[in-house]
Amino acid sequence: MEIFMKVSLNWIKEYVKLEVEADELSDMLTMAGLEVESVERVGHCLGGVIAGRILEVFPHPNAQRLKICKVSAGDREYRVVCGAPNMQAGQIAPIAIPGAKLPNGMEVKEVVIRGEKSVGMLLAEDEMALSDDHSGLMILPSGIKEGTAIASALSLEDWVLDICLTPNRSDCASVIGIAREIAALTGRKLMMPEHSYAEEGAPIGELTSVIIHDPSGCRRYAAGVVSGVRPEPSPFWMRYRLHLSGIRSINSVVDVTNYVMLETGQPLHAFDYDRLGENRIQVRRAEDGESFTTLDGKTHQLSSGNLMICDGLRSVALAGVMGGLNSEISPDTKNILLESAYFDPVTIRRGAKALGVSTEASYRFERGIDLENVAQALKRALGLIRELAGGKIAAGIIDNYPGPYIPLELKLRVPKTNRYLGTELSSDEMADILNRLEMKVEKTEGDELSVVPPSFRVDITREVDLTEEIARIYGYGNIPVSTPAISSGETALEPVMTLKERISAMMVAMGYSEIITYSFTSPQYSELVKADDSSELRAFVRIKNPLSVEQSVMRTSLVAGLLGTVQSNYFHGEKDLRLFEIGKVFIAAGDEPLPFERYHFCAALAGSYQKKTWFSEEREADFFDVKGTVETLLRGLGVHQISFTGNACDPAYDPQVSAGFMVNKLTVGRIGKVSNSLAKAYDIEGLPLYLIDMDLGALAGVVEKGAGFNPPPRFPAVLRDISIIVDKGVYSEKIADIIREEGGDMVESVALFDLYEGKQMAPGEKALAYRICYRSRETTLEGGKVNLIYDATIRRIVMETGGRLREA
Repeated sequence: MEIFMKVSLNWIKEYVKLEVEADELSDMLTMAGLEVESVERVGHCLGGVIAGRILEVFPHPNAQRLKICKVSAGDREYRVVCGAPNMQAGQIAPIAIPGAKLPNGMEVKEVVIRGEKSVGMLLAEDEMALSDDHSGLMILPSGIKEGTAIASALSLEDWVLDICLTPNRSDCASVIGIAREIAALTGRKLMMPEHSYAEEGAPIGELTSVIIHDPSGCRRYAAGVVSGVRPEPSPFWMRYRLHLSGIRSINSVVDVTNYVMLETGQPLHAFDYDRLGENRIQVRRAEDGESFTTLDGKTHQLSSGNLMICDGLRSVALAGVMGGLNSEISPDTKNILLESAYFDPVTIRRGAKALGVSTEASYRFERGIDLENVAQALKRALGLIRELAGGKIAAGIIDNYPGPYIPLELKLRVPKTNRYLGTELSSDEMADILNRLEMKVEKTEGDELSVVPPSFRVDITREVDLTEEIARIYGYGNIPVSTPAISSGETALEPVMTLKERISAMMVAMGYSEIITYSFTSPQYSELVKADDSSELRAFVRIKNPLSVEQSVMRTSLVAGLLGTVQSNYFHGEKDLRLFEIGKVFIAAGDEPLPFERYHFCAALAGSYQKKTWFSEEREADFFDVKGTVETLLRGLGVHQISFTGNACDPAYDPQVSAGFMVNKLTVGRIGKVSNSLAKAYDIEGLPLYLIDMDLGALAGVVEKGAGFNPPPRFPAVLRDISIIVDKGVYSEKIADIIREEGGDMVESVALFDLYEGKQMAPGEKALAYRICYRSRETTLEGGKVNLIYDATIRRIVMETGGRLREA
């Protein structure tokens, strides 16, 4: 998941000196891995809006809610009709004079309002796109000179960079984090904000305490107390920065916590101290079934997976996510307890996800914050609260730190990094880049650097992470372009991969469409075909944390996915289908950690095989069409020793209309019509559907051995026909096998060209007619030699099948 962070360029400039334009900075950050989605200019469209002093305010004669103001704006006075409730004589307020264009596109003109002429317009903040506040006029500081342009007086002109952050760069979810990146890229010095303040209150230990019951969920918790605060509206500069960052202003206390979070990346939370039971803090897990109402007024049912902030009596906040309604800061708040903590990323992510809650704070905690910055951010916020909301800061802070930060030391091999990047950087150059990223670097023996990443870079845990940092800062554009080294000579593909490409091309040429289905599937298919417990169809590789039951195991057959695709097309009115898929099936290998992975080929032929035309009638697909597809495919692969057997027992197929097929006496697959029970399970009973299922691993060995170039025949062929009457239970392929075996290498082809079961046949008999092509590749065959083989073939057929030669 990515997050978009809006950053004010003027704010960035407080921490690093910049001499580049916004667009150039945008390109620089994007090339360094911080993608800038947009650069927006703000505050520039307020020409004609100036500071004016309200001299007089008197009622509108024709409207009770309107008033007429006399406003002095430099060298001229304006008479303005206004309905704001907060205007008083002596105030300085922004006035848009006639001709001014406001951000919403409106042009200010002289108008008559309820019979009174109004020249200009006094403005609220939202009318100038400075905030969402429309409660009244924007009251400007009294020191602003009349007639001064508002954009200049309030330093409104700025650029806002909308930066897309990837999850690993949590260190850049702050203005200082972005400024730190810019400092590293430009070689400038990073200037950190100061946080000095006077501690005028009582000792912190007399006011509160912090107990962490779950140190794995909360590795650090710091707290400070400020008494006598006034939660009033924040000054404009802070409200404007929050507005540009997409944060709504609440009051000075809450605004400071949001401001420091945006500035440093450390989320904070302020509690009403007087509403904390026993004025103390505890960090613990929630009770299962515990109910808690958050600041947004929503009540949540909690579980032990949620980490809670509690006082001495009850829960007061969802740790790292959102505060509770029972301890929120209100206009009546006088004393506050300020929290700054480090919460475990996994705990916060799981807890927030379970409740369906996501906040700016939870986003940062989920991705990891700087454990060492917890106390510093707290002190920064205490100082700002003292400055903006008044009050006395307690002496000292509480810093409960049960899980101290342990620096990680990494080794960087300079030669390996250069080989990886294609650069020729020296160890000193690499060390300089890493130092600019605030990493501690020491040279060790040989060409190695010992590197300690800073605490805020939680994403750097391996040597390759350091390599990436060097590439980013050195500049991807500075890395020389080189062609990958390729060894001479051709690299042969694995036989099964070559076979896969050839089959795919031939199937497409035959009018089939290739599909790709999910490797994750449901175990339901093995139930539908009633597979035995010992069957490979039940040798599942199960998925941990599956998305659904339908994707809970890895497939052991391609048939289920193919049938699902047929079903989807059938439901959408597509009935004439020619589909195929080539992919892996996964068979669990007992106690072995990895399964067997085999490439299979599966095809489906459904609906009409031949459309009606002027010269032919429409014909549905049948068994012989799918058998022909297999024969065409295998012969195209150079395989000619193909035989079919009718004893292929597979519950997915109709036992009367199915067969296994062998290549060189090795079983490689099966074909047939889908069984009625399986068709019914997929709601496709009305569709004539035939399947091919083939093991490419088994086929690849046969094709590889039989591959080679066969030159065209040089000698003539001798043709013989044979017609045999046999029992209907005799497979035609058995007779064809006898013909091949008797003829040996001289049999070029055997084709069944006639099947007769008419009146001339006795019950239970059939007549099969074959055409045999004899040919030698070495000499012209003599008729006598062919006749000897032919007669021997007939005798063997009669002996082994119990048949007889059919008389002409």
